[in-house]
Amino acid sequence: MNTICTLRTMVSRNLDFNPDKIALIESDRQYTFREFANRTRRMGNALLNLGMKKGDRVAILSQNSIENAESYFSITCAGLVLVMLNFRLAPKEILTIIEDSEASVLMVNENYLGHIEEIKDELSYINDFIFIGDQKKTPKGWYHYEDLIERSSANIPDILVNEDDLAALMYTSGTTGAPKGCMVIHRNFYHAGRSLSYELKMDDDDFGIIASPMFHATGEVSLMNHMFSGTSSVIMPQFTPEDFFKLVEKYQVTTGMLATPMLLFLVDFPDSDKYDTSSMKKIYFAGGPVTPVVYQKAIQRFGNIFMHFFGTTETVGQTNILRLKDIEKALKDGKTEILASVGRSFTDMESVVVDESDQPVPPGVIGEIKVRGLGTTLGYWKKEDQTNQVYRDGWYYPLDLCKVDEEGFIYVVDRKKDMIITGGENVYPAELENVLYKHPEVAQAAAIGLPDKKWGEVVTAVIVKRNGRGMTEDEIKTFCRKEVAGFKVPKRVYFVDELPISASGKILKYKLRDELARTLTA
Repeated sequence: MNTICTLRTMVSRNLDFNPDKIALIESDRQYTFREFANRTRRMGNALLNLGMKKGDRVAILSQNSIENAESYFSITCAGLVLVMLNFRLAPKEILTIIEDSEASVLMVNENYLGHIEEIKDELSYINDFIFIGDQKKTPKGWYHYEDLIERSSANIPDILVNEDDLAALMYTSGTTGAPKGCMVIHRNFYHAGRSLSYELKMDDDDFGIIASPMFHATGEVSLMNHMFSGTSSVIMPQFTPEDFFKLVEKYQVTTGMLATPMLLFLVDFPDSDKYDTSSMKKIYFAGGPVTPVVYQKAIQRFGNIFMHFFGTTETVGQTNILRLKDIEKALKDGKTEILASVGRSFTDMESVVVDESDQPVPPGVIGEIKVRGLGTTLGYWKKEDQTNQVYRDGWYYPLDLCKVDEEGFIYVVDRKKDMIITGGENVYPAELENVLYKHPEVAQAAAIGLPDKKWGEVVTAVIVKRNGRGMTEDEIKTFCRKEVAGFKVPKRVYFVDELPISASGKILKYKLRDELARTLTA
């Protein structure tokens, strides 16, 4: 039984080696690593004092905050399981995840109290609610986060925690639209921190920024990197280019992770020259495709400091990395096409592009990527059939079509599944299509992603009207907004006479994408 590769080890090691160093900063609040250990251990004991047992689930609904960061360690280091909720979801979507996870305790930031009040009557199985925010606003019958910390022991919770223990359920939607909870164990998180610290060569001079949402792998891996390496970091509750640059200048930030659209926002921000960004040395990004043109602009503006990652929730983040030294060498040789690559395998991960017989493809031939390593999660919570479809013989199959060049660099060609990545968020067409079909005037519907300079892709609905009746784009958007999160609402709506259908009755989405792309560029 290995108890070293756990989140508990990270907390203890920072307490031993960096007790008085600043761990986290958020607005006007900050805590040292000593205070972080004290607070997370107290909260862990508080949860156990509420009657929770090892393996029980605790959900948290909050924007990026110190409490969000603490929950990755307070909950897990008490032998409990974290369920980090996406605050961008609609209340009904949040309810679905809480129900699926079978959480019995729910932490809620005051900014999202309205979401929970809307579904409160359906949360009878939640034993205890914990409020984060102004103590005067604590709802009747709820505990307050700081009260629980204040009155609980700072000792290490008396629960055995080992590397194979379930630490979190990180939710990603499936092709059917049903949420899937990736079962993350302590070793997965430990690997995320250790491998990133190694790849980025973290040292005492580094200062981190957590700009991406922590319910997302991009935010989670930043936190793990900083905690594993004992690096101080500042948390952004919400990302804007201006706030990002202000924090970089104020704290001399050297490292952090971005969702791909954030990179474009930084490149396009007109006032970036007003800020001192010279401290930035190792910024990494993932979450969707980036065009070589944008990548090159970023390098020209800020220097060769941006690493492109490829990964999934199912692998707790990174499986591939385009390293700075590889970018430097390629650009020196005039090989700008390297900027379209996701690089080679990450530390302690292996990526192979294979054919239909599961054999490695030769350079230039399109195949399917499969990955394995210390980041690979156990599978999907309570979904054995879906787990077996993509977790096979120790490998995880992300269902992405790729090719590899002569030097072993991997290029993502297309997604085998029709997932749309918009602003770094995953949107699954089937979920939106199910909503569209609820509209009485919709006869047929397809949801696709179309290229967009700002968002990477924009969610697009293509609709055949029932009996040709009147219906407007705004009407469809308003209808969808009542059912799904804002980022899933179609930004474009097209009405057509018919959809391209295969002999088996399936909508040929690749034809639909091609036809609309030609129309838009005509």
